[in-house]
Amino acid sequence: MGLLYTLAVIVARFTRSQRLALIFILLAAFGLRLHQLGADSLWYDETVSAMLAAKPLAMMWAHTAGDIHPPLYYALLHGWILAAGNTEWALAFLSLWFGMGSVALVAHLGLRTYGAWVGLLAAALAAINPFALWYAQEVRMYTLGGFLLLAALIVTWRILVQPDHANWRSYAVYALLAALSLWTLYFSAFALIALNLFALPWLWLRARRSLWPWLLAQLAAIVLFLPWLPIALRQALDPPVPPWRETIATLDLLVQAGRESTTALAFGQSLNPSAWWPLGFVIVGVALCAFGLRDRLGERVRWGTLLLWLSIAGPLVLILVISQALSPLWHVRYLNLYAGAYPVLLAAGLLFAAGGRALRFDSRWRAALAIVLAIVMVAGTGVSYRNYFQHRFDYESADDLRGAVGIIAANLGPDDAILVNAGYLYPALLYYWPGKIGWLGRLNDWSGDENRASNGPAVVLTGHVNGDPDIGWGDPESDFFAMSEQETAAKLGELFQNFNTIWLLRGYDTVNDPDGFIRNWLDEHGDNYFDQVFPGQSFVRAQAWRTGSAAARASELGTTERIDFDNIRWLGVDISPNSPQSGQPLRLTHYWQATGPIDRGYKVFNQLLDANDTVVAQKDGLPNLGAFPTDRWSPGQIMETTFVLALPPDLPSGEYRLVSGWYDENTGERLPRQDGGDSVSIPIQIP
Repeated sequence: MGLLYTLAVIVARFTRSQRLALIFILLAAFGLRLHQLGADSLWYDETVSAMLAAKPLAMMWAHTAGDIHPPLYYALLHGWILAAGNTEWALAFLSLWFGMGSVALVAHLGLRTYGAWVGLLAAALAAINPFALWYAQEVRMYTLGGFLLLAALIVTWRILVQPDHANWRSYAVYALLAALSLWTLYFSAFALIALNLFALPWLWLRARRSLWPWLLAQLAAIVLFLPWLPIALRQALDPPVPPWRETIATLDLLVQAGRESTTALAFGQSLNPSAWWPLGFVIVGVALCAFGLRDRLGERVRWGTLLLWLSIAGPLVLILVISQALSPLWHVRYLNLYAGAYPVLLAAGLLFAAGGRALRFDSRWRAALAIVLAIVMVAGTGVSYRNYFQHRFDYESADDLRGAVGIIAANLGPDDAILVNAGYLYPALLYYWPGKIGWLGRLNDWSGDENRASNGPAVVLTGHVNGDPDIGWGDPESDFFAMSEQETAAKLGELFQNFNTIWLLRGYDTVNDPDGFIRNWLDEHGDNYFDQVFPGQSFVRAQAWRTGSAAARASELGTTERIDFDNIRWLGVDISPNSPQSGQPLRLTHYWQATGPIDRGYKVFNQLLDANDTVVAQKDGLPNLGAFPTDRWSPGQIMETTFVLALPPDLPSGEYRLVSGWYDENTGERLPRQDGGDSVSIPIQIP
């Protein structure tokens, strides 16, 4: 409700005709941000937001204290979940709402700084900006932080540039906004420092009577943040997790930051900066033309323009300096936090480029320049939209964790475990898992006797292999922990004794397991029968290892019957559990041997038939989910096909038959048996 009131107040500051234009702009921004909201999979950071916000507030506070971000956004999202649910759409809507608020604040800042028409043009630019759209649809705290910092910038502008209109309420509002921004994201501190680097000299030289109220406002902000300050200092000075990024040479960092920043500001993150930065540089350069309006609009505009630019560039400079001097911090996403004033500067720059200092539009070359700039902006924005909504990009794209977890859930058997590497990737599995989790814990806590029979799968979290023992501050509840290679190998061996299949949800293991110890151990001791990479920046993978060789498992079945199809021999089947119940998953692992060359890829069918030969359950698919099609089998090679057959919950007890075989997907023709027929038939008793 407070945000709606803010929107209404801002709209009311414009004339009647301008109000209609602003309302149209806000509605257009709202519709654009609603398009495909929640359609994509959440990526890792977003699943952390969903997990923390779902916890009771006291538990969320405690968990966040062991993480790397403050709790305000998670607390707001917690309340929003209670009202709207926790679907991807509902979770992202909170970010959309604060993104909408930022569009209105941009209009207000443009109105105060350069006039109503700049305010309207700036709002329109903010409404369609792909960079703003990206984070307005992301389940993270960036639009909330950007909204708060933009509001703090507006109040700062009022205090500094219009001191006669500022009163104690202005300083109180600034202190509250500054404190809330710190409670939202620690990187807000860089923006507040940048504002002070401008404000303190300004007040000292021009309005010393306002210096002490300003300093008291800074002190008040710190006091309001004081309950979390000890935790923040510990997280900043002694983080519980190792650095995500590597330090790079100064020149390389400057080039990278320059290209990414100009491209993101102009066209968003769905365009590769290596190709688009020159055009981005041109568009951002237009925003610098806002300084040219000072002769027309007065000295106030010159200093206001400098303040707006400092609010963007100042935090970035601080981040780059710290990245070289102390710890690598740079990522283009943080620019979105500070980019609130950019549409205002771009609108003012376009106004100057089109009309000059006199703001006259009778110059042909200026009109031509305006048209060219408009074409470049529209073209770049259009390509960015296409890439974003149609996923035609690989730069900064979100990982398809929904797909990775979904394929594990669809194929997990009753005797399978899930290994999550790195351990802190588990929020994605918790969010997308369709049922209950039987056991969730660290690999070094696994003892093999955990009760998991009917409660769901065991989810085992790996640690930082040979990592610093102080990771996670030694807290047994932390998501970050270290394990030696010896302990990791011993515990993996125990898992292999307890389960017949180990699934691995793998992502970000260049930090967690830089030498690949875990995946190499699994390759050496198990039989990797499934491996699928899912699209996204980090190439998350779902993999599965059988705990032994297919030939050894086939021989352990003790099956003497052999059935020969055309170049494929059936060696037996392992059915788990032995006495399936209605509503339970039935795991079927058939063992096959190639007896000759196979000229095409066949699909497996598995049908459960009742006494009337009616199909009551069915599961078809490629062997090993398409990882090893039959036309790649070598003569003599023993392979297995594993499927999970979902039994209907109301399946009556009695005698059933499992019918399995092969068919050509293109023609539907079944592969014949050499002795007649086209399938294997196994009796199944449902008690």
